[in-house]
Amino acid sequence: MIVIYWRKLSQFLKRQAIAVKIVALFSLVSISIPIHAEVWLLTHSSQQAELSAKQIRAIFSLRQKNWPDGQIIELVVMDDNKELHKQFCLDALKLFPYQLTRIWERQIYTGTAIAPTIVNSEQEMLDTIKNNPNAIGYTSQEVSNEELHSTIVD
Repeated sequence: MIVIYWRKLSQFLKRQAIAVKIVALFSLVSISIPIHAEVWLLTHSSQQAELSAKQIRAIFSLRQKNWPDGQIIELVVMDDNKELHKQFCLDALKLFPYQLTRIWERQIYTGTAIAPTIVNSEQEMLDTIKNNPNAIGYTSQEVSNEELHSTIVD
């Protein structure tokens, strides 16, 4: 009789252990999936041309260096360690930040491009683009400002 109860108890505990492992696994998976918010492309109001994903990638990989009016594009980006920069690279450019950095370094060291301006915050990015009509950058939210133009990145 005791043996029967012991077996049922051990089977019950095994099922409980499996259930706990399954819950722990789902918790780890849900925590490890990054939450992607929207990224907005930000330009000065004088550069209101709608840009395709291909053009955005060409601009940020320094293949397109001029606006349609011939002015030199100035990239404004955040440090590689900033979450918004990582998100922009992955979502808009389909690149990892280190891949983008390698592309920049190759062109900068060969003298074919100018290094992007690196800012430390979104407010600094807004101020930099506001003061430079040829600058382009990104932000985490839509900007309602007559000096700036923001479009969502698909």
